[in-house]
Formats: sequence, structure tokens, C-alpha cells
Amino acid sequence: MSVRVRLGGALLVVAAAGVATAPAAVAGKDAGPVNELHTTQRMVALTFDDGPNPRWTPAVLQTLKQYNASATFFDVGRRALAHPDLVAQELAQGMKVEDHTYTHPHLTALTSAGVRAELAGGSAALMHLGVPRPLEFRPPFGDRDGRVDDIGRSMGYRMVLWDFCLEHYIHRYGIRLGVERLVGAVRPGSIILAHDGGIPNRGRTLLALPLLLHQLHTAGYRVVDASTLIAAAR
Repeated sequence: MSVRVRLGGALLVVAAAGVATAPAAVAGKDAGPVNELHTTQRMVALTFDDGPNPRWTPAVLQTLKQYNASATFFDVGRRALAHPDLVAQELAQGMKVEDHTYTHPHLTALTSAGVRAELAGGSAALMHLGVPRPLEFRPPFGDRDGRVDDIGRSMGYRMVLWDFCLEHYIHRYGIRLGVERLVGAVRPGSIILAHDGGIPNRGRTLLALPLLLHQLHTAGYRVVDASTLIAAAR
């Protein structure tokens, strides 16, 4: 038995153990959205949205490798299908790859069936490229409500949000001061959002990322993917 998802003119077929009928037990029946966690371990999660992008993603991966850091990449399904080599690089480097929908819409503007199709299509695209069945998703723009929360949970996902955004700090304060203020604000269990894709130029993000990783390491933080942080906070 298989699940068929048609989005953007493409028909994606995945095994029945995959997305559209995934059991809620995967994420936990009562697992709510996560935007920060509490842990005694000095670690923070780093996450990247809106990729993969051939201009930005390779440079992000190179910087993460240089600083021996991990991250979760919330990839957009149709962008992943357009750049399978970048998804392969993320996986080869040990990064987590999770669901950021298929087309990156505002989920609250969709019908319930549309929300399900976007989540299922995003996961189907990633699984088609060899990504393990996604267990986490992030709504584009952080656009969510109780209905979106319930649909994600019923499909077996844990919604992962964030409490700090790198671009917010560097656009407001400049690269160096922005990174300093961000690092000064994080705490063990924080989830940091950054971007390796999307419409804006991510050049400032790439300039800020080495500073961020260096200062986090200097402050004694271990930089991990979201699922590792979630496990440490249990």
C-alpha cells in the first residue's frame, strides 16, 4: 500500500508507513509546539529554514563543519526536489532534515485538507530523496493556530518553533552587535532560527554564522540539532 500526494503537478508516492497516515504516537499524543526547552546541559539548537539553496546551503554546511556544529534543516519539499544534491550533502554531514511543507504557504490560510497535503507533500519529497521519515515540522513564517497544531500532531509530527532569530538580531543591530546580543540572550535549551534559503539575500547570515558559532562555543554552548535538544530536555 502507498500514499500518493499530488502538489504542483508532481505525483509523489511513498510507502504507507510514511506521511499521510502517520500515527500520532510518533511525536507523542500530547506533544505541543516547541519553541524553547529547559535542560541542565549547556546546549542550544540551531535550525535553518527555506532551503535548500545552491547559493547559500553549501556555505552554511561548510561553516558548520568548520565549527563541528550540528543543525536541523527544515527544507521546503519542492526546493529539495530541485536540488537533491544539497539534501544529500546535508545528510552526509550528519544534519537532521525535517519538513517545512511542500510549497511554503501560510498554513492558516489553507483548508484542513490543504494543510495535510502540504505536510504530507513536504515529507514525501524528502523521503523520495532518502531522508528518514520526518518527525518534526515547522510552519512557514511561524504561521499557526490551534487547527494547524492539531493536524500536525494527528499526523505524527512535533512542531518545532524558535525563541531567537539570527536575522532579526543582525538586521536590527548589525552583524557584530547583533550576534553579541543574541548570544547574550540565549540560555540552555534555546532554539535559534536562521535561513539558508528564501527570497532575501542571505549574505549577512553567512557573515554572521561564524561569529555566532565562535561566540556560542566560547560561552560554553554545544550547538546541536533540534531533536538532540528535545531528547536532552526530557
